Amino acid sequence: MLKILFELVDGSTIRRFAQYGALAVLAAIFGLFALVFAIAAIHAAIALAVGGLYAWLICAGGSLFAALLAFLIGRTRWRNRPRPLLARARYAMATEALSLARVLLRKEPAKVLIAAMVLGAIAEHLQTRDKKDSPAQASGASEADG
Repeated sequence: MLKILFELVDGSTIRRFAQYGALAVLAAIFGLFALVFAIAAIHAAIALAVGGLYAWLICAGGSLFAALLAFLIGRTRWRNRPRPLLARARYAMATEALSLARVLLRKEPAKVLIAAMVLGAIAEHLQTRDKKDSPAQASGASEADG
């Protein structure tokens, strides 16, 4: 396994990757140090203005807000990521459903028509139920009743 890796990547490339990785870790450590000193400076400035306890509370609230913001951005990016496999799976499912419908239509068209009517009735019921459950119509109905 490693022989294949070494045949694909030569030694100088591996050394450059190792150096780049070590420098990236070092940069991350110094970046964290800078962040800690910046937070300490912000705390000291706030403590001069409003007092020590309130400075700690303001820094904690700001950190909590930053963490929540980072979480929401990450969650949004995760949900909106491209999913090529999902698109292909949906296309495959639609293709299979259409070929199944074609086969059933040839063999027993009456059952296909009955199934289509039942599915249409269910869809209509779900759409009208969603419209009835909307808050705007629910508040309008309660005002008309009372």
